Amino acid sequence: MASRRSNSIIVLLAISIIIGTFLRISLLLIYPLLALFIAAFFRFRVSSSMLLAAIFVGISFIFSLYPHIFIKYKLLSLYYMLPLLLLLFAQPAVEKDNQPGSLNIFFRCLTFVGLINNIIGLFQVIKNPQSDDSFMGLYSDFSVSLNGLVILNTLLFYYYFILFIYEKKLIPLLAALFFMGCSILGFYGAGLIICLGAFILGFSRFEIKSLFKIAFITAISLLVVYLAMAFIKPQALEYNIANIKKIISFDAHNGPRKLTSFYNYATAYPKNTKDFLLGSGPGSFNSRTAFMVGSPSYFTLIPQIKDDEQPYYFKHYAYSLWNENNTSQALYLDGFRNQPFSSILAFLGEYGLLFTLIFAVLYYLYYSRVARLYRMRHNDPRARIYFRFFKVCFILLPLLFLIDNYFEYPEIMLLMTLSIKFSHAGLLSINNEAREVIQK
Repeated sequence: MASRRSNSIIVLLAISIIIGTFLRISLLLIYPLLALFIAAFFRFRVSSSMLLAAIFVGISFIFSLYPHIFIKYKLLSLYYMLPLLLLLFAQPAVEKDNQPGSLNIFFRCLTFVGLINNIIGLFQVIKNPQSDDSFMGLYSDFSVSLNGLVILNTLLFYYYFILFIYEKKLIPLLAALFFMGCSILGFYGAGLIICLGAFILGFSRFEIKSLFKIAFITAISLLVVYLAMAFIKPQALEYNIANIKKIISFDAHNGPRKLTSFYNYATAYPKNTKDFLLGSGPGSFNSRTAFMVGSPSYFTLIPQIKDDEQPYYFKHYAYSLWNENNTSQALYLDGFRNQPFSSILAFLGEYGLLFTLIFAVLYYLYYSRVARLYRMRHNDPRARIYFRFFKVCFILLPLLFLIDNYFEYPEIMLLMTLSIKFSHAGLLSINNEAREVIQK
């Protein structure tokens, strides 16, 4: 037991360092292998939900091979999709010999990595206070850039604030406030909004009578974020307000490209029944994969994955919104509102409406199973911590899918899926303990 716990600490520390530093560049090569290793080491089991989702992915892939194969696009997209389905829908094992549980170990390891990043980041901000992108630590600007560090700090804030709520100890509160402040220093406006929304919804019951409470908490929370940004970086606040105003005044031709990308999907895909229902094929529309393989100016250091030919939907409805001719810093058009990326669009366009609906149903059923498990042990303080954290992360994940192509960023998906699985495993362990007590 002690040996396995020591091994868990080593494994989770290594994973934390990989996903929380510049070493995450290695995930371009090892992501599927790492996902398989994690599933084997923590004894995740194949589930019917995972198999059903994988079957619909396979159907989309097979039907998309005619008339154009575009094999590089499709294989690279599957490279990101299959590990997600494995880690998200696999059944975690009951933790019998890990005390504290894997979630606690994982977040202690993430805390270590986060502290290093944040301490370095604070010195970077002091050294270069005029830049909105200076708070980076060892995370680097590769891939998802400092937005990923904001998400990492936000999950650390979630974790410690939930511990404070249920344990009423000072240290978790101080840790939560520290990581919340570091999240704000990342100046990721859209990310902060959806992280705030997930946090509020994670503590809310989905009932009509709770709407006023949610509205009040949301208003207070937004005010706190507004005042913090106004005090720390007023330029960033002005920039985000300008983005919101332009999103509200949407124009299909000259409006924010984030909204135009959804408009393009609604305009193009319903015209073709097969593509609408089964997708045009993995990596063939609005995904990180499509831009990695089909854009001549993106991921040029890996020429092996490039393809001179572009899939129809990508060429006419996505690449036209994001290319070297319209993403110049001088044009001031590269903010969130003008980044036409969304995993939801990739699901709908590339894997099809049927897969997207199946995924949503399986996702909801997964939450329902865990919620029933929690209700059986809701009087146990540990169960409250596990479930509350599970719920917040479970709400945050689809919101991340909405605002960017996050399912194709392994560092974010490993962070989110492991948080979800270890919370679930903790609840299973508490339920198993209770059963053993009753049997005795």
